[in-house]
Amino acid sequence: MKDNKPWFSCLKWGVVLGVMLALFEVVKMFARNVEFEGAKMFDLALIIAYVLILYTGVKELKEKYPDRLSFAKAFLGCLIISITGSVLFFGYDMVHYAVIDPQGLDKKYESALTNYRAVIERDTITDQELNAYLDTVRVIMAEQEAKVCQSDTLTDTVRADIHRGTDMIVHFYEEKLLARRSADTVHQYQLSNFPAYSRRVLVETLALYVAQNENQPSTPSVQQTVQQTCTQLNAINPADIRFEQNKSRVPHYDKPGRYAGISAMMNLLYGMFFGIFVAMYHYRSKNPIEQRAEGIEN
Repeated sequence: MKDNKPWFSCLKWGVVLGVMLALFEVVKMFARNVEFEGAKMFDLALIIAYVLILYTGVKELKEKYPDRLSFAKAFLGCLIISITGSVLFFGYDMVHYAVIDPQGLDKKYESALTNYRAVIERDTITDQELNAYLDTVRVIMAEQEAKVCQSDTLTDTVRADIHRGTDMIVHFYEEKLLARRSADTVHQYQLSNFPAYSRRVLVETLALYVAQNENQPSTPSVQQTVQQTCTQLNAINPADIRFEQNKSRVPHYDKPGRYAGISAMMNLLYGMFFGIFVAMYHYRSKNPIEQRAEGIEN
């Protein structure tokens, strides 16, 4: 039986959508408080629920609509559902982050920063970052060498030998890191692995130098210089540098209204996107009974 007010079905399902989105926000709040790692499952569940509500809402509209439902009207039904749900969700988010979970936006930001840092650590160090790191190593090595050479017990000849020794170590150290030729060390150039790998290469280079120059008077001082440099490098991490340079790209919402508006707009865009396919399905699934009847009569 056809209804004189079929569009009220869309408003009803829009309210259902708004309630569903609000419930998802509450569930995510509790899940975040217990440190539940299931963001992707939430996203998948949200997509499924969104499509089901749009599908059911347009299906009910089609059953109540007095004429054959066109694609435009089916999509309009999806749009009404999405707008209604997004408006209700906007209102709920305003209350949620102002009253229910006032620290929620800060927690979301912290979580986003953590996820962004994890993405960075999976990346490979770039040539620019590698060269900058090696420049830092040179600076630290020069500083440590200067400290070691301040000793009054060292002659000018020994100081010159120390300088030659550290230069040699730096040269072979840089050559090894810049090569990147060995397939089994490719993963060592991931930002999460590179700091430890670079220090290990420096220690190995020093070990080779010591083995070849163990009787030289300058060798203990060279060894001290490199060891102190290696200790200083514990505080140098290219991942930290990239993170600090780019963390401003992670959005931070300090006011509920701004976050609620963007979140509602995103949900409206989701509804419009999914609505295209839902409207297309219902438009194609509508039986053209009148055309069939004409065919039988002819």
